[in-house]
Amino acid sequence: MEQKGQLLHKVWLWSLMFFLLAALTGFVYRWGLIGGDTLGLRMSNVRHAHSHLMFFNWVTPVPMAFIAYRLMKKTPEAYHSFKWCIGSGMLIGFLSYPFFLMFGYHPVSLGTAELPLSVILSGLVMIGWYWFGLIYLKYRKKADSSLSQLFYDGALVLLVISSLGAWGVAVAQFANVDNNLISGALTQFFLTTFTEGWCVLAAIGIFYDISGQDHPLPVDKNWLIAPIVLGAPLMFPLGLSVDLLNDSLLWTAKFGSLMVAIGLGVNIWYMARAVPNRNKPAWMFVLALLALKAAAQLSAAFLPETLWLGQHGLRVLYLHLLLLGFVSTLFFVAIHHVFSKISKAGHYLFIGSVLILLSTLVLISGLWPIEWQPNNVYLWVTIGALLPSVAILFELGIVSVWK
Repeated sequence: MEQKGQLLHKVWLWSLMFFLLAALTGFVYRWGLIGGDTLGLRMSNVRHAHSHLMFFNWVTPVPMAFIAYRLMKKTPEAYHSFKWCIGSGMLIGFLSYPFFLMFGYHPVSLGTAELPLSVILSGLVMIGWYWFGLIYLKYRKKADSSLSQLFYDGALVLLVISSLGAWGVAVAQFANVDNNLISGALTQFFLTTFTEGWCVLAAIGIFYDISGQDHPLPVDKNWLIAPIVLGAPLMFPLGLSVDLLNDSLLWTAKFGSLMVAIGLGVNIWYMARAVPNRNKPAWMFVLALLALKAAAQLSAAFLPETLWLGQHGLRVLYLHLLLLGFVSTLFFVAIHHVFSKISKAGHYLFIGSVLILLSTLVLISGLWPIEWQPNNVYLWVTIGALLPSVAILFELGIVSVWK
């Protein structure tokens, strides 16, 4: 196997392990919500550990490995730089996990000092993002210009921009800023720009990289990405609590959501014509999930804000549709496209588990009539939360023995 393939395979293998841990942590959170034993852990800390491990060790290193895989086609000498950068980021991200699990964002007593170790380690992870960006800039000029590279450019720009919100949260904590709007806005700016910007653009870039982009573009290629790059950071007020919102923030979020929806709509139109013939049904499933995400964007832009902002279950459904549904499923389908000799049983099992989990979340989203809910609905939701872990474990077994 060539070095570029070795790096992608190794990152995928390690990321699957961390993804499994994150998925099991999510299951523990759901288990705690129905009264199960969580070994004395605070539920908020379990949630933070789950989300940060997903961010640091799954939806960041996998796209980075695909980006490195593309660049190393022309610059194989970049192998060691990418290997140490991505590997270091994953190690630090994993080291932050126990501190988030036990302490959340709170400081840890070390002798006479009180240090927020989870925040410090998160900062080191973000410095690793900048390191990756510098390596990318060093070698990208040698790569062929393509639509996928344009999306990788935009994804990395928004990854850096999202980190500004996280740094702002850290500064506010150290400065003891007691303002719910500032701390909430900075947190949501990071989360929204990271998920709607980095995650979405990187995933679409992977699709275009694999599809070959041999179909004529309906518009100038910049129109495929510009609405998403400009609109994603504006959507952060949708994550704020209702009491922190004002009309200016609300209309900013609606405008950003509309721009992203338009950008996604144009991309879906083009992507549907560029779907690879190999494993086409799985790729079409990925596009269907992206279309559902775009529909949610439109609903946020046009429907009354109380529908979106007043339903915690709807937010949970949307985040899982985006990160577990579209982004993670695309990773699975893409990796099996690159390594076509690996058994596809694992990724089909993952697709099935995603369908079931999303279906259970629909039941508690507020969209499903209460009178139609089954008995013990939250138990079924908890069981649904366990299924992706089974699929990931199965995939992990397949990939670990493949050479």
